[in-house]
Amino acid sequence: MRAFINLFLTIVLPISTLAIIIAVIYFSTDYDLTKALRLGTLTGVFTGIGLSLLITLVLLIMRKIRTVTYHPQNNDMQKENSISPKGPVDQKIILLMDKELAFEVSLYAVTDQNIGEITHGDKRKGSISISTPYESITLLISTLTKHTSEIEIKANRYNSHIQQLIHYLKTKELSFMDY
Repeated sequence: MRAFINLFLTIVLPISTLAIIIAVIYFSTDYDLTKALRLGTLTGVFTGIGLSLLITLVLLIMRKIRTVTYHPQNNDMQKENSISPKGPVDQKIILLMDKELAFEVSLYAVTDQNIGEITHGDKRKGSISISTPYESITLLISTLTKHTSEIEIKANRYNSHIQQLIHYLKTKELSFMDY
């Protein structure tokens, strides 16, 4: 609902202004200027609001379709990753967020997904150690550029916890980009 209201308010003013101008010009051919201004303003506002509602709905539907068609490709890549060997993991992920935000999102991913217990977390160094009943996972977060970071995931073996973590991080990255 919030996305709809933001998009609608962004679109309604320019479209209403354009509709008012067109309606005033149209009505000025048949009526005097004061009557043309009244009719044009009234017609333009109602036309602008209706047209803005329609355009906003179309844009939101197109945005939803784009994200729905984007996610299956992401899931296919995760299925390929789950087939990977069960040996030690040393995987790097690049995120379009700064180091501090990547650190906070990683901490929240571990707690939100109940992956394990955080045994060590240093925001300045960008390291997080996670202890699960079966293994230990280490996340090393480093800065690539001002707005990108790299998370290096190290673990004894690839399992569903690492898959959950990667999926959560990439989903959050996508949601930040859509916002």
